[in-house]
Amino acid sequence: MKIELCVVLAVWSLAACNKKEEAAPTEVVEKPSAGAPAPAAPPVAAATPPVVDVDSLPVEEEFEADAEKELTAANLNAKLDELEKEISGP
Repeated sequence: MKIELCVVLAVWSLAACNKKEEAAPTEVVEKPSAGAPAPAAPPVAAATPPVVDVDSLPVEEEFEADAEKELTAANLNAKLDELEKEISGP
Protein backbone atom coordinates (compact mmCIF):
# COMPACT_ATOMS: atom_id res chain seq x y z
CA MET A 1 0.00 0.00 0.00
CA LYS A 2 2.84 2.44 0.82
CA ILE A 3 4.48 1.85 -2.55
CA GLU A 4 1.23 2.57 -4.38
CA LEU A 5 0.78 5.78 -2.39
CA CYS A 6 4.33 6.89 -3.24
CA VAL A 7 3.72 6.18 -6.94
CA VAL A 8 0.48 8.18 -6.92
CA LEU A 9 2.18 11.13 -5.16
CA ALA A 10 5.07 11.02 -7.62
CA VAL A 11 2.67 11.08 -10.58
CA TRP A 12 0.73 13.99 -9.09
CA SER A 13 3.89 15.95 -8.43
CA LEU A 14 5.11 15.37 -12.00
CA ALA A 15 1.73 16.40 -13.35
CA ALA A 16 1.79 19.53 -11.21
CA CYS A 17 5.32 20.39 -12.40
CA ASN A 18 4.27 20.05 -16.02
CA LYS A 19 1.30 22.35 -15.49
CA LYS A 20 3.49 25.07 -13.99
CA GLU A 21 5.86 24.94 -16.93
CA GLU A 22 2.97 25.23 -19.36
CA ALA A 23 1.47 28.20 -17.50
CA ALA A 24 4.69 30.20 -17.51
CA PRO A 25 5.07 30.46 -21.31
CA THR A 26 1.50 31.71 -21.73
CA GLU A 27 2.22 34.51 -19.26
CA VAL A 28 5.39 35.44 -21.10
CA VAL A 29 3.57 35.45 -24.43
CA GLU A 30 0.76 37.65 -23.11
CA LYS A 31 2.98 40.29 -21.48
CA PRO A 32 4.78 41.50 -24.64
CA SER A 33 1.55 41.58 -26.65
CA ALA A 34 -0.23 43.60 -23.95
CA GLY A 35 2.36 46.40 -23.87
CA ALA A 36 3.08 48.89 -26.60
CA PRO A 37 6.27 48.28 -28.54
CA ALA A 38 9.21 50.43 -27.49
CA PRO A 39 9.95 53.27 -29.89
CA ALA A 40 13.14 52.94 -31.85
CA ALA A 41 15.99 55.23 -30.81
CA PRO A 42 16.57 58.07 -33.27
CA PRO A 43 19.85 57.88 -35.14
CA VAL A 44 22.61 59.95 -33.62
CA ALA A 45 23.86 62.64 -35.94
CA ALA A 46 27.55 63.40 -35.99
CA ALA A 47 28.22 66.49 -33.89
CA THR A 48 30.03 69.25 -35.67
CA PRO A 49 32.56 71.17 -33.58
CA PRO A 50 31.51 74.72 -32.72
CA VAL A 51 33.17 77.55 -34.56
CA VAL A 52 35.29 79.63 -32.18
CA ASP A 53 36.66 83.02 -33.08
CA VAL A 54 40.05 82.87 -31.38
CA ASP A 55 40.67 86.58 -31.86
CA SER A 56 37.65 87.50 -29.72
CA LEU A 57 38.68 85.37 -26.71
CA PRO A 58 40.03 87.35 -23.76
CA VAL A 59 43.67 86.79 -22.94
CA GLU A 60 45.64 87.05 -19.70
CA GLU A 61 46.97 90.51 -20.48
CA GLU A 62 43.43 91.90 -20.77
CA PHE A 63 42.52 90.51 -17.33
CA GLU A 64 45.66 91.99 -15.82
CA ALA A 65 44.84 95.42 -17.26
CA ASP A 66 41.30 95.24 -15.85
CA ALA A 67 42.58 94.12 -12.45
CA GLU A 68 45.05 97.01 -12.26
CA LYS A 69 42.21 99.45 -12.91
CA GLU A 70 39.73 97.88 -10.46
CA LEU A 71 42.00 96.91 -7.54
CA THR A 72 43.37 99.51 -5.20
CA ALA A 73 44.95 99.28 -1.74
CA ALA A 74 41.68 100.51 -0.23
CA ASN A 75 39.36 97.92 -1.82
CA LEU A 76 41.73 94.92 -2.00
CA ASN A 77 40.26 93.14 1.06
CA ALA A 78 36.68 93.75 -0.12
CA LYS A 79 37.46 92.33 -3.60
CA LEU A 80 39.20 89.34 -2.03
CA ASP A 81 36.12 88.64 0.13
CA GLU A 82 33.91 88.85 -2.98
CA LEU A 83 36.08 86.33 -4.79
CA GLU A 84 36.07 83.94 -1.82
CA LYS A 85 32.26 84.11 -1.63
CA GLU A 86 32.01 83.50 -5.37
CA ILE A 87 34.26 80.46 -5.16
CA SER A 88 32.55 78.96 -2.11
CA GLY A 89 29.08 79.33 -3.62
CA PRO A 90 25.90 81.14 -2.64
